[in-house]
Amino acid sequence: MKKDTKDIFLQLVRFGIGLTESIEITDNVDWVQLKSMADSQGLSAVVLDGIDVLGSQSSKLQENSTQNPSNSQPAIVSQLSTLNPQLKLEWIGEVLQGEQTYKLQHEVARDMGNLFHNNAIRTYVLKGDVIAECYPKPNHRVSVDVDCFLLPDKGEFDAWALGNDLIRAKHFDVKTDFYKNSTFDISGVVVENHQYLVPFRGNERLAELEKVLEAMIQSDKGEDRFEGTWLYRPPVMVSALFLIEHAYSHFLHEGLTWRMVLDWVLFKKKHEAEIHWGDFEALIDEYGFRKFYDVFNALGQEAFGNDSSRILETFGTSEQVRASELANSTSKLAKLKKLMLEDIWASLDVHKTVRGLKGKLALAGNTWRARWKYRYFTETNWMKALWIQAKGVMLEKNPKLNDKENH
Repeated sequence: MKKDTKDIFLQLVRFGIGLTESIEITDNVDWVQLKSMADSQGLSAVVLDGIDVLGSQSSKLQENSTQNPSNSQPAIVSQLSTLNPQLKLEWIGEVLQGEQTYKLQHEVARDMGNLFHNNAIRTYVLKGDVIAECYPKPNHRVSVDVDCFLLPDKGEFDAWALGNDLIRAKHFDVKTDFYKNSTFDISGVVVENHQYLVPFRGNERLAELEKVLEAMIQSDKGEDRFEGTWLYRPPVMVSALFLIEHAYSHFLHEGLTWRMVLDWVLFKKKHEAEIHWGDFEALIDEYGFRKFYDVFNALGQEAFGNDSSRILETFGTSEQVRASELANSTSKLAKLKKLMLEDIWASLDVHKTVRGLKGKLALAGNTWRARWKYRYFTETNWMKALWIQAKGVMLEKNPKLNDKENH
């Protein structure tokens, strides 16, 4: 994939979220490749927003060029003219469809929140709108599903189980065959009702993190609600740690996308004053995210901060980087950013299922292929990680935490 296409992609993302007011296009744009990249990175709507802003600027520049014939036509104008109208119409259609999906998800989540509220359950939104509201256009950050975490609003009872029963009573099928969350489909919207926040099965360290996150969310007073709904935002620290753990897990098992990076950058920007950074940094260390977080955070700031050009620096191939000594801290961070960057640009290492023997073998394959990630970005190694997965599946199929019942 051409470096120029990657560069233009990042510039258009920055344009689309209002981080910059200028762009440099010095080569012919492969719009088909650019759209494919935007789709695979989960930022198709944001890139189209960037193109729209660019189009507005282009019109002004073209008008100025017409009024002053001595001025040459800007490269932006000529490059935008090469965007196939049919491709752009298809692109716009897909974004509009995404907006409708976002609207439907909102309606389903609102109604579900009302149902649970009427039964003394408080519904917390995980990711989803908590992240989308950090974007200039929230409906251009569409989730695959709706994630929630339920707590008793009054008294003590198993809110997760009651929530599942209430959905069943509405004649929707509820799947509870996975320990971390139940899953149900309401009017075409997939909902994951989380019994637990992190995938701690077999992993004592993540089990401790689960306890910390649950203690934080259980201490919440329920004062931060989405307007016009009975849906709640979790404490900011919970969302911050949840985001990092989620990105960390995806990086090890499938790979990262630029949307995951951008989610963190925009969330951090919106909530920077609310996060207790000393406590946050201490928890990052305590639960083994430091090696990953330092690179992930630095990469995000360079890609969507003040100087996006640095993100395209070259430090050799991945093999050369991995074989180097990484002698000093400055060189080490730069080279680790290069490794993570290449992982972001690569296709995700996804498999069709996580269920049954095929799913477990696929997960083991992910771990084997990601063994270099464990070496450079974790405090463990791939063999220990594989044992934790195997132990969890064989010995803790339905793990218990804090005396919760498993269903």
